[in-house]
Amino acid sequence: MSGSETTPRGAPLTTNQEFLCMFDKGPDQGVFGPRHIVACGWRITGKVDSDALRDALHDVVVRHEALRTTIARDVEPPYQLVHPPATPELAEYELTGSDPDARETAAHEFVNRIEAGRCPVDEQPLLRAALGRFDDEDAVLVLYAHHTVSDGWSLQILIRDLAQFYAARRGFGEPDLPEMAQYGEYAVWQQEYLASAPVAEARAYWRDKLAGASFVPLATDRTRTDATGQYSVHRFLIDRETTAATHLVAKQLRCSPFMVLFAAFTLLAHRTTGATDLTLPTITSGRNNPTFNETVGPLFNFMPLRTDVSDCRDFKDLVTKIRGTCLEMYSYEIPFGEIVAEAPQVVAPFADLDCAVQAFQCFQFPVGTDGTPVGDLKIAEMRRRLLSDPNTSDIPDGVVWALDIDPDGDIICSIRFNSNDFDEATLVELATGYVDLLRTVTTDVTTPLDAPLAA
Repeated sequence: MSGSETTPRGAPLTTNQEFLCMFDKGPDQGVFGPRHIVACGWRITGKVDSDALRDALHDVVVRHEALRTTIARDVEPPYQLVHPPATPELAEYELTGSDPDARETAAHEFVNRIEAGRCPVDEQPLLRAALGRFDDEDAVLVLYAHHTVSDGWSLQILIRDLAQFYAARRGFGEPDLPEMAQYGEYAVWQQEYLASAPVAEARAYWRDKLAGASFVPLATDRTRTDATGQYSVHRFLIDRETTAATHLVAKQLRCSPFMVLFAAFTLLAHRTTGATDLTLPTITSGRNNPTFNETVGPLFNFMPLRTDVSDCRDFKDLVTKIRGTCLEMYSYEIPFGEIVAEAPQVVAPFADLDCAVQAFQCFQFPVGTDGTPVGDLKIAEMRRRLLSDPNTSDIPDGVVWALDIDPDGDIICSIRFNSNDFDEATLVELATGYVDLLRTVTTDVTTPLDAPLAA
Protein backbone atom coordinates (compact mmCIF):
# COMPACT_ATOMS: atom_id res chain seq x y z
CA MET A 1 0.00 0.00 0.00
CA SER A 2 1.19 3.50 -0.76
CA GLY A 3 0.85 6.77 1.13
CA SER A 4 -0.35 8.35 -2.12
CA GLU A 5 -3.58 6.33 -2.17
CA THR A 6 -6.67 8.27 -1.16
CA THR A 7 -9.15 7.03 1.41
CA PRO A 8 -12.61 7.06 -0.17
CA ARG A 9 -15.38 9.20 1.27
CA GLY A 10 -17.45 7.05 3.54
CA ALA A 11 -14.66 4.75 4.73
CA PRO A 12 -15.94 2.58 7.61
CA LEU A 13 -15.06 3.32 11.20
CA THR A 14 -12.42 1.24 12.90
CA THR A 15 -13.38 -0.55 16.10
CA ASN A 16 -11.30 2.04 17.94
CA GLN A 17 -13.38 4.86 16.49
CA GLU A 18 -16.54 2.97 17.39
CA PHE A 19 -15.17 2.58 20.94
CA LEU A 20 -14.54 6.33 21.14
CA CYS A 21 -18.09 7.00 19.94
CA MET A 22 -19.34 5.07 22.99
CA PHE A 23 -17.98 7.93 25.12
CA ASP A 24 -19.36 10.72 22.90
CA LYS A 25 -20.51 13.67 25.03
CA GLY A 26 -20.87 16.14 22.18
CA PRO A 27 -18.45 18.74 20.78
CA ASP A 28 -17.68 20.55 24.04
CA GLN A 29 -16.34 17.78 26.29
CA GLY A 30 -15.32 14.14 26.33
CA VAL A 31 -13.63 12.25 23.51
CA PHE A 32 -14.87 14.63 20.79
CA GLY A 33 -14.29 17.71 22.92
CA PRO A 34 -11.53 20.21 22.07
CA ARG A 35 -9.28 19.15 24.97
CA HIS A 36 -9.06 15.45 24.14
CA ILE A 37 -5.62 15.84 22.62
CA VAL A 38 -2.30 14.03 22.60
CA ALA A 39 0.86 16.16 22.74
CA CYS A 40 4.63 15.87 22.83
CA GLY A 41 7.50 18.36 23.07
CA TRP A 42 11.00 18.56 21.60
CA ARG A 43 14.01 20.80 22.22
CA ILE A 44 15.39 22.23 18.99
CA THR A 45 18.97 23.38 18.54
CA GLY A 46 19.55 25.58 15.51
CA LYS A 47 17.85 28.51 13.85
CA VAL A 48 14.22 27.64 13.01
CA ASP A 49 12.80 29.01 9.77
CA SER A 50 9.10 29.58 10.55
CA ASP A 51 8.02 29.62 6.89
CA ALA A 52 9.79 26.34 6.17
CA LEU A 53 8.28 24.84 9.31
CA ARG A 54 4.75 25.83 8.23
CA ASP A 55 5.34 24.36 4.80
CA ALA A 56 6.66 21.16 6.36
CA LEU A 57 3.60 20.93 8.61
CA HIS A 58 1.46 21.18 5.48
CA ASP A 59 3.50 18.38 3.88
CA VAL A 60 2.81 16.20 6.92
CA VAL A 61 -0.94 16.81 6.62
CA VAL A 62 -0.83 15.93 2.91
CA ARG A 63 1.01 12.68 3.67
CA HIS A 64 -1.24 11.52 6.56
CA GLU A 65 -4.96 11.59 5.80
CA ALA A 66 -5.91 10.82 9.40
CA LEU A 67 -4.92 14.36 10.41
CA ARG A 68 -7.73 15.74 8.23
CA THR A 69 -10.32 13.09 8.94
CA THR A 70 -13.51 13.54 10.94
CA ILE A 71 -16.23 11.09 11.92
CA ALA A 72 -19.69 11.75 10.55
CA ARG A 73 -21.57 10.88 13.75
CA ASP A 74 -25.04 12.17 12.86
CA VAL A 75 -25.75 9.41 10.32
CA GLU A 76 -26.17 5.64 10.46
CA PRO A 77 -23.80 4.05 10.11
CA PRO A 78 -21.16 6.66 10.99
CA TYR A 79 -18.24 6.92 8.60
CA GLN A 80 -14.86 8.58 8.11
CA LEU A 81 -14.76 11.78 6.11
CA VAL A 82 -11.39 12.91 4.70
CA HIS A 83 -11.03 16.66 4.12
CA PRO A 84 -8.69 18.47 1.70
CA PRO A 85 -5.22 19.34 3.06
CA ALA A 86 -4.81 22.58 4.97
CA THR A 87 -1.82 24.10 6.78
CA PRO A 88 -1.86 23.52 10.55
CA GLU A 89 -1.75 26.48 12.90
CA LEU A 90 1.78 27.32 14.08
CA ALA A 91 1.68 29.56 17.15
CA GLU A 92 4.96 31.27 18.10
CA TYR A 93 6.04 32.44 21.55
CA GLU A 94 9.03 34.10 23.18
CA LEU A 95 10.36 32.17 26.17
CA THR A 96 12.56 33.56 28.95
CA GLY A 97 15.45 32.02 30.83
CA SER A 98 19.18 32.65 30.72
CA ASP A 99 20.90 29.68 32.39
CA PRO A 100 20.29 26.05 31.32
CA ASP A 101 18.31 25.07 34.43
CA ALA A 102 15.93 28.01 34.11
CA ARG A 103 15.40 27.23 30.43
CA GLU A 104 14.75 23.57 31.14
CA THR A 105 12.06 24.47 33.66
CA ALA A 106 10.54 27.05 31.30
CA ALA A 107 10.55 24.54 28.45
CA HIS A 108 8.56 22.01 30.48
CA GLU A 109 6.14 24.67 31.68
CA PHE A 110 5.62 25.62 28.05
CA VAL A 111 4.83 22.04 27.01
CA ASN A 112 2.37 21.72 29.92
CA ARG A 113 0.65 24.96 28.89
CA ILE A 114 0.26 23.89 25.27
CA GLU A 115 -0.89 20.40 26.29
CA ALA A 116 -3.74 22.02 28.21
CA GLY A 117 -4.89 23.79 25.04
CA ARG A 118 -7.61 23.05 22.53
CA CYS A 119 -8.03 21.42 19.14
CA PRO A 120 -11.72 21.46 18.13
CA VAL A 121 -12.79 18.58 15.88
CA ASP A 122 -14.58 20.97 13.51
CA GLU A 123 -11.43 22.97 12.70
CA GLN A 124 -9.21 21.32 10.10
CA PRO A 125 -6.60 19.97 10.16
CA LEU A 126 -6.59 18.23 13.54
CA LEU A 127 -2.89 18.86 14.06
CA ARG A 128 -1.44 21.97 15.73
CA ALA A 129 2.08 23.17 16.53
CA ALA A 130 3.53 25.66 18.97
CA LEU A 131 7.09 27.02 18.80
CA GLY A 132 8.67 28.71 21.79
CA ARG A 133 12.02 30.47 21.26
CA PHE A 134 14.60 31.24 23.92
CA ASP A 135 16.91 32.71 21.28
CA ASP A 136 17.86 32.16 17.64
CA GLU A 137 19.52 28.81 18.40
CA ASP A 138 17.38 27.34 21.20
CA ALA A 139 13.67 26.56 20.91
CA VAL A 140 10.89 24.22 22.01
CA LEU A 141 8.46 22.67 19.54
CA VAL A 142 5.18 21.11 20.67
CA LEU A 143 3.03 19.04 18.34
CA TYR A 144 -0.49 18.21 19.43
CA ALA A 145 -3.35 16.51 17.67
CA HIS A 146 -6.87 15.50 18.54
CA HIS A 147 -6.83 12.03 20.06
CA THR A 148 -9.50 10.84 17.61
CA VAL A 149 -6.90 11.09 14.80
CA SER A 150 -3.64 10.31 16.57
CA ASP A 151 -1.94 8.52 19.46
CA GLY A 152 1.45 8.53 21.15
CA TRP A 153 3.05 6.25 18.55
CA SER A 154 1.67 8.47 15.77
CA LEU A 155 3.30 11.58 17.24
CA GLN A 156 6.69 9.90 16.94
CA ILE A 157 6.00 9.24 13.26
CA LEU A 158 4.88 12.84 12.78
CA ILE A 159 7.99 14.45 14.28
CA ARG A 160 10.26 12.21 12.19
CA ASP A 161 8.34 13.05 9.02
CA LEU A 162 8.18 16.74 9.92
CA ALA A 163 11.95 16.85 10.41
CA GLN A 164 12.48 15.25 6.99
CA PHE A 165 10.07 17.61 5.25
CA TYR A 166 11.60 20.61 7.01
CA ALA A 167 15.11 19.62 5.93
CA ALA A 168 13.86 19.26 2.35
CA ARG A 169 12.24 22.70 2.50
CA ARG A 170 15.60 24.05 3.65
CA GLY A 171 17.37 22.55 0.65
CA PHE A 172 18.86 19.38 2.14
CA GLY A 173 17.47 16.94 -0.43
CA GLU A 174 14.29 14.94 -0.79
CA PRO A 175 12.69 13.35 2.31
CA ASP A 176 13.72 9.75 2.93
CA LEU A 177 10.52 8.28 4.36
CA PRO A 178 9.22 4.70 4.41
CA GLU A 179 6.15 3.41 2.59
CA MET A 180 3.02 3.71 4.67
CA ALA A 181 -0.69 2.88 4.64
CA GLN A 182 -3.47 5.34 5.39
CA TYR A 183 -5.77 4.96 8.38
CA GLY A 184 -8.74 4.44 6.04
CA GLU A 185 -6.93 1.48 4.53
CA TYR A 186 -6.45 0.13 8.03
CA ALA A 187 -10.23 0.38 8.58
CA VAL A 188 -10.93 -1.65 5.43
CA TRP A 189 -8.28 -4.26 6.35
CA GLN A 190 -9.68 -4.51 9.88
CA GLN A 191 -13.17 -5.37 8.65
CA GLU A 192 -11.75 -8.29 6.68
CA TYR A 193 -9.54 -9.32 9.59
CA LEU A 194 -12.45 -9.41 12.05
CA ALA A 195 -14.17 -12.01 9.86
CA SER A 196 -11.18 -14.37 10.01
CA ALA A 197 -10.85 -17.68 11.86
CA PRO A 198 -8.10 -16.45 14.25
CA VAL A 199 -10.40 -13.68 15.47
CA ALA A 200 -13.21 -16.17 16.05
CA GLU A 201 -10.78 -18.21 18.15
CA ALA A 202 -9.73 -15.09 20.06
CA ARG A 203 -13.35 -14.17 20.78
CA ALA A 204 -13.88 -17.61 22.33
CA TYR A 205 -10.72 -17.17 24.40
CA TRP A 206 -11.87 -13.83 25.85
CA ARG A 207 -15.40 -15.10 26.46
CA ASP A 208 -13.93 -17.88 28.62
CA LYS A 209 -11.10 -15.83 30.15
CA LEU A 210 -13.34 -12.99 31.34
CA ALA A 211 -16.35 -15.04 32.44
CA GLY A 212 -17.68 -13.34 35.59
CA ALA A 213 -14.94 -10.70 35.55
CA SER A 214 -15.13 -6.92 35.65
CA PHE A 215 -12.50 -4.23 36.00
CA VAL A 216 -11.35 -3.66 39.56
CA PRO A 217 -11.95 0.07 40.10
CA LEU A 218 -10.47 2.69 42.39
CA ALA A 219 -12.83 4.40 44.84
CA THR A 220 -13.20 8.12 44.07
CA ASP A 221 -13.03 10.86 46.70
CA ARG A 222 -16.37 12.25 45.50
CA THR A 223 -19.38 10.84 43.71
CA ARG A 224 -18.98 11.49 40.01
CA THR A 225 -21.34 13.87 38.26
CA ASP A 226 -22.04 15.03 34.70
CA ALA A 227 -19.93 18.15 35.25
CA THR A 228 -17.30 18.86 32.62
CA GLY A 229 -14.11 17.06 33.61
CA GLN A 230 -11.15 18.98 34.96
CA TYR A 231 -8.16 16.77 34.30
CA SER A 232 -4.87 17.00 36.14
CA VAL A 233 -1.58 15.16 35.88
CA HIS A 234 0.75 14.02 38.66
CA ARG A 235 4.26 13.22 37.47
CA PHE A 236 6.91 11.34 39.42
CA LEU A 237 10.12 9.37 39.02
CA ILE A 238 11.13 5.79 39.78
CA ASP A 239 14.78 6.02 40.83
CA ARG A 240 17.66 4.35 39.01
CA GLU A 241 18.30 1.74 41.69
CA THR A 242 14.70 0.52 41.59
CA THR A 243 14.69 0.66 37.78
CA ALA A 244 17.87 -1.42 37.65
CA ALA A 245 16.32 -3.94 40.06
CA THR A 246 13.23 -4.10 37.83
CA HIS A 247 15.38 -4.91 34.81
CA LEU A 248 17.27 -7.57 36.80
CA VAL A 249 14.06 -9.27 37.94
CA ALA A 250 12.79 -9.23 34.35
CA LYS A 251 15.99 -10.89 33.16
CA GLN A 252 15.95 -13.50 35.95
CA LEU A 253 12.30 -14.41 35.36
CA ARG A 254 12.58 -14.30 31.55
CA CYS A 255 10.01 -11.59 31.05
CA SER A 256 9.83 -7.94 30.01
CA PRO A 257 10.21 -4.97 32.38
CA PHE A 258 6.56 -4.14 31.60
CA MET A 259 5.50 -7.48 33.09
CA VAL A 260 7.33 -6.69 36.33
CA LEU A 261 5.90 -3.18 36.48
CA PHE A 262 2.39 -4.42 35.76
CA ALA A 263 2.76 -7.14 38.41
CA ALA A 264 3.58 -4.43 40.94
CA PHE A 265 0.53 -2.46 39.75
CA THR A 266 -1.63 -5.57 40.18
CA LEU A 267 -0.23 -6.05 43.67
CA LEU A 268 -0.99 -2.40 44.48
CA ALA A 269 -4.59 -2.93 43.35
CA HIS A 270 -4.80 -6.06 45.53
CA ARG A 271 -3.55 -4.15 48.57
CA THR A 272 -5.74 -1.14 47.86
CA THR A 273 -9.01 -3.02 47.27
CA GLY A 274 -8.52 -6.36 49.02
CA ALA A 275 -9.63 -8.16 45.84
CA THR A 276 -7.80 -11.32 44.78
CA ASP A 277 -9.40 -11.81 41.34
CA LEU A 278 -8.07 -8.72 39.58
CA THR A 279 -8.95 -7.62 36.04
CA LEU A 280 -7.03 -4.49 35.11
CA PRO A 281 -6.67 -2.79 31.73
CA THR A 282 -3.46 -1.98 29.93
CA ILE A 283 -3.07 0.15 26.81
CA THR A 284 -1.13 -1.35 23.92
CA SER A 285 -0.03 0.11 20.59
CA GLY A 286 -2.66 -1.95 18.76
CA ARG A 287 -0.20 -2.40 15.89
CA ASN A 288 -0.17 -6.16 15.60
CA ASN A 289 -0.03 -5.97 11.79
CA PRO A 290 3.36 -4.51 10.75
CA THR A 291 1.78 -3.16 7.55
CA PHE A 292 0.40 -0.32 9.67
CA ASN A 293 3.45 0.48 11.80
CA GLU A 294 3.92 3.71 9.83
CA THR A 295 0.23 4.64 9.88
CA VAL A 296 -0.89 7.77 11.74
CA GLY A 297 -4.18 7.38 13.56
CA PRO A 298 -5.72 6.12 16.81
CA LEU A 299 -4.56 2.51 16.65
CA PHE A 300 -4.01 2.10 20.40
CA ASN A 301 -5.89 -0.77 22.08
CA PHE A 302 -7.37 -1.28 25.53
CA MET A 303 -6.69 -4.79 26.85
CA PRO A 304 -7.93 -6.49 30.06
CA LEU A 305 -5.46 -8.61 32.04
CA ARG A 306 -7.07 -10.95 34.57
CA THR A 307 -4.97 -12.34 37.41
CA ASP A 308 -5.98 -14.40 40.44
CA VAL A 309 -3.42 -13.67 43.15
CA SER A 310 -4.96 -16.02 45.75
CA ASP A 311 -2.52 -18.84 45.00
CA CYS A 312 0.60 -16.63 44.64
CA ARG A 313 2.97 -17.16 47.56
CA ASP A 314 5.22 -14.25 46.71
CA PHE A 315 6.07 -11.64 44.08
CA LYS A 316 8.00 -14.16 42.01
CA ASP A 317 4.83 -16.25 41.66
CA LEU A 318 2.86 -13.14 40.70
CA VAL A 319 5.34 -12.07 38.01
CA THR A 320 5.37 -15.61 36.60
CA LYS A 321 1.57 -15.60 36.44
CA ILE A 322 1.49 -12.12 34.87
CA ARG A 323 4.02 -13.27 32.27
CA GLY A 324 1.75 -16.14 31.24
CA THR A 325 -1.29 -13.85 31.12
CA CYS A 326 0.54 -11.28 28.98
CA LEU A 327 1.81 -13.87 26.51
CA GLU A 328 -1.73 -15.19 26.17
CA MET A 329 -3.08 -11.68 25.66
CA TYR A 330 -0.53 -10.91 22.95
CA SER A 331 -1.43 -14.09 21.06
CA TYR A 332 -5.17 -13.38 21.29
CA GLU A 333 -5.17 -9.60 21.00
CA ILE A 334 -8.22 -8.25 19.20
CA PRO A 335 -9.84 -4.81 19.42
CA PHE A 336 -11.33 -4.02 22.81
CA GLY A 337 -14.81 -3.53 21.37
CA GLU A 338 -14.74 -7.14 20.19
CA ILE A 339 -13.77 -8.29 23.69
CA VAL A 340 -16.58 -6.28 25.30
CA ALA A 341 -19.05 -7.91 22.91
CA GLU A 342 -18.05 -11.28 24.40
CA ALA A 343 -17.81 -10.12 28.04
CA PRO A 344 -19.92 -6.97 28.46
CA GLN A 345 -19.85 -7.12 32.25
CA VAL A 346 -16.13 -6.30 32.24
CA VAL A 347 -16.90 -2.59 31.65
CA ALA A 348 -19.68 -2.35 34.26
CA PRO A 349 -17.52 -0.27 36.67
CA PHE A 350 -17.46 2.59 34.15
CA ALA A 351 -21.08 3.24 35.14
CA ASP A 352 -20.37 3.25 38.90
CA LEU A 353 -20.49 6.85 40.15
CA ASP A 354 -18.36 6.12 43.22
CA CYS A 355 -15.31 4.68 41.53
CA ALA A 356 -13.11 4.99 38.44
CA VAL A 357 -11.27 2.47 36.26
CA GLN A 358 -7.47 2.68 36.18
CA ALA A 359 -5.51 1.87 33.02
CA PHE A 360 -1.76 1.17 32.97
CA GLN A 361 0.65 1.57 30.05
CA CYS A 362 4.36 1.56 29.27
CA PHE A 363 5.57 3.68 26.36
CA GLN A 364 7.50 1.69 23.75
CA PHE A 365 7.82 3.74 20.57
CA PRO A 366 10.32 2.56 17.91
CA VAL A 367 10.53 5.79 15.88
CA GLY A 368 11.05 9.47 16.64
CA THR A 369 14.03 11.78 17.17
CA ASP A 370 16.97 11.51 19.54
CA GLY A 371 18.96 14.68 18.89
CA THR A 372 20.63 13.43 15.72
CA PRO A 373 21.05 16.31 13.22
CA VAL A 374 18.39 16.54 10.50
CA GLY A 375 19.30 19.22 7.97
CA ASP A 376 20.46 22.24 9.99
CA LEU A 377 18.57 21.32 13.21
CA LYS A 378 18.95 18.93 16.10
CA ILE A 379 15.62 17.74 17.52
CA ALA A 380 15.49 15.85 20.84
CA GLU A 381 12.35 14.65 22.58
CA MET A 382 11.60 16.02 26.05
CA ARG A 383 11.02 12.64 27.67
CA ARG A 384 11.90 13.64 31.25
CA ARG A 385 8.66 15.46 31.98
CA LEU A 386 8.39 15.72 35.76
CA LEU A 387 6.32 18.89 36.28
CA SER A 388 2.86 18.05 37.58
CA ASP A 389 0.01 20.29 36.51
CA PRO A 390 -3.58 20.79 37.74
CA ASN A 391 -4.72 21.49 34.18
CA THR A 392 -3.99 19.08 31.34
CA SER A 393 -5.59 17.41 28.32
CA ASP A 394 -8.71 15.29 28.74
CA ILE A 395 -8.92 11.51 28.77
CA PRO A 396 -12.13 9.56 28.00
CA ASP A 397 -12.74 8.42 31.57
CA GLY A 398 -11.09 7.09 34.71
CA VAL A 399 -7.40 7.25 35.62
CA VAL A 400 -4.45 6.60 33.28
CA TRP A 401 -0.95 5.61 34.44
CA ALA A 402 1.87 6.03 31.89
CA LEU A 403 5.44 4.82 32.44
CA ASP A 404 8.41 5.59 30.19
CA ILE A 405 11.62 3.61 30.75
CA ASP A 406 14.30 6.22 30.08
CA PRO A 407 17.61 5.04 28.56
CA ASP A 408 19.31 7.25 31.16
CA GLY A 409 18.40 4.62 33.76
CA ASP A 410 15.19 5.58 35.53
CA ILE A 411 11.45 5.52 34.80
CA ILE A 412 9.40 8.66 34.19
CA CYS A 413 5.79 8.27 35.30
CA SER A 414 2.53 10.15 35.15
CA ILE A 415 -1.03 9.67 36.40
CA ARG A 416 -3.88 11.56 34.72
CA PHE A 417 -7.11 11.94 36.67
CA ASN A 418 -10.27 14.00 36.90
CA SER A 419 -9.84 16.42 39.80
CA ASN A 420 -13.62 16.64 40.09
CA ASP A 421 -13.48 13.03 41.25
CA PHE A 422 -10.15 12.84 43.11
CA ASP A 423 -8.05 14.98 45.41
CA GLU A 424 -4.49 15.29 44.19
CA ALA A 425 -3.27 13.91 47.52
CA THR A 426 -5.01 10.61 46.78
CA LEU A 427 -3.04 10.09 43.57
CA VAL A 428 0.22 11.30 45.14
CA GLU A 429 -0.24 8.74 47.92
CA LEU A 430 -1.02 6.03 45.38
CA ALA A 431 2.08 6.88 43.32
CA THR A 432 4.29 6.89 46.42
CA GLY A 433 2.83 3.55 47.46
CA TYR A 434 3.53 2.09 44.03
CA VAL A 435 7.19 3.16 44.06
CA ASP A 436 7.70 1.87 47.62
CA LEU A 437 6.04 -1.41 46.72
CA LEU A 438 8.07 -1.84 43.53
CA ARG A 439 11.27 -1.12 45.45
CA THR A 440 10.40 -3.73 48.10
CA VAL A 441 9.39 -6.57 45.78
CA THR A 442 12.22 -6.10 43.28
CA THR A 443 14.76 -6.09 46.11
CA ASP A 444 13.51 -9.57 47.11
CA VAL A 445 11.13 -11.40 44.77
CA THR A 446 10.33 -13.90 47.54
CA THR A 447 8.53 -11.11 49.41
CA PRO A 448 5.05 -12.42 50.40
CA LEU A 449 2.28 -10.44 48.73
CA ASP A 450 0.94 -9.05 51.99
CA ALA A 451 4.30 -8.42 53.67
CA PRO A 452 4.93 -4.88 55.02
CA LEU A 453 6.98 -2.56 52.86
CA ALA A 454 10.67 -2.23 53.54
CA ALA A 455 11.61 0.72 55.72
